Formats: sequence, C-alpha cells, structure tokens
Amino acid sequence: MQGANILIAANGTWPSKVIWKPLVDNSNIIVACDGAIVQLLQNDIVPDYVVGDLDSIPIEMIESQIEPLDITVIPMLNQNSSDLAKALEYCKKHSAKRIDVIGIEGGRVDHQIGAYFSLCEHNSNAILHLEQWSARLVPSEGFIIGSIEKSKNVSLFAIGTVNGVTLSGVKWPLENERLSPGTNGLHNESNGEEIQISHQGGHLLLLIER
Repeated sequence: MQGANILIAANGTWPSKVIWKPLVDNSNIIVACDGAIVQLLQNDIVPDYVVGDLDSIPIEMIESQIEPLDITVIPMLNQNSSDLAKALEYCKKHSAKRIDVIGIEGGRVDHQIGAYFSLCEHNSNAILHLEQWSARLVPSEGFIIGSIEKSKNVSLFAIGTVNGVTLSGVKWPLENERLSPGTNGLHNESNGEEIQISHQGGHLLLLIER
C-alpha cells in the first residue's frame, strides 16, 4: 500500500458513476468497508481488501464469493470506531499517497456525520467524494487548489479552535483568522482563481462544491 492511490468504498450511497468511475480507474488499491463489498461486486469491481467488524457481510458470502476472488479480509472487531475509521486507520499505517472515499451519503445521519469526524480521528488526508461536494481536512502547511470554476461554494468548518486561518482565491478572503465551531466559515465563493489555504494547527474541514 505504501505510496499507493487508495479508494475506500463505504457502505452508503455512492455518487454518480461519472464521479466514482475515474476514482476506480486511478486507484492502485481498493478497500471495501464491511458491507460495501456488495455494491462493489454489483458494479463488477473486485476490491483488494475488506476491512471492518464484518457484521454486514453474511458468512456464506465470504465463503462463496469473497474468498474465491482472493480478496483479503481484515477483521477489526472493536466497536469503538466506525468501519470507515477502521479503513482509514489501516490505510494510514501503510503511508498511502492519496486516499479517496465514496459511499458516505444516505442512510443514518449519525454515520454521515461520523464520516467527517473519522478524518479528524486519524488526521487523514483522505478526500470524501459526495454527489455535489468534496470534503477534506486542511493540513497546517496548507495546499493550493487550482482551476475552480467561478462562484462555486467554498465552506470551512473548524472542529475545535483553529488559529491562523488564511484563505485566498475566494470572494471573502481570510488573513490569519481564528475560527471556532460555528457557521463563520460557511458559504464563501470561489473567484475563478486558484485557492490557497493554510492554518496554524487544529482540524479545519474544507468543503468545495462540484
């Protein structure tokens, strides 16, 4: 897994095929979160690993479908974290170059919210791909995002206090601002230029409209 592009499929609603197909094609390794193995196989995608507590996979499916396909099953049976958090933990241990995640929409709202917190739990650089948005944590050293269409929605959410937030390439730029949990980073807009963002520590969630 080291240096690989990894796609994690969670067991929620996938975005449209135009979104997930390129992620599948560009991945070196595909990881199924527990019951997401069903959606993967239904779409003729054979993952390399299945990770989770395995409570959503019938035993007969493991024996009749998963094992014959030479898919590695990684049981992580504790109930202290979600299957997505378990998958992120497993991938982090192997120093993945890039991690993309699909399948976090739909279903239980607590699982949807938990997907965002799982990024914080493992300080993950994974990108969550939704139908209309993408979401990721901003590392303190920041990054540059280029070629975003003008007037796309850009939102920041501080999970805890985040100091020194700097944001450019948007309608309302920030310079060394202090953000706390709330709506003060909600609904900015891209101005058609590259977006630059950084901060001085903490968990800062960036959402960008497709």
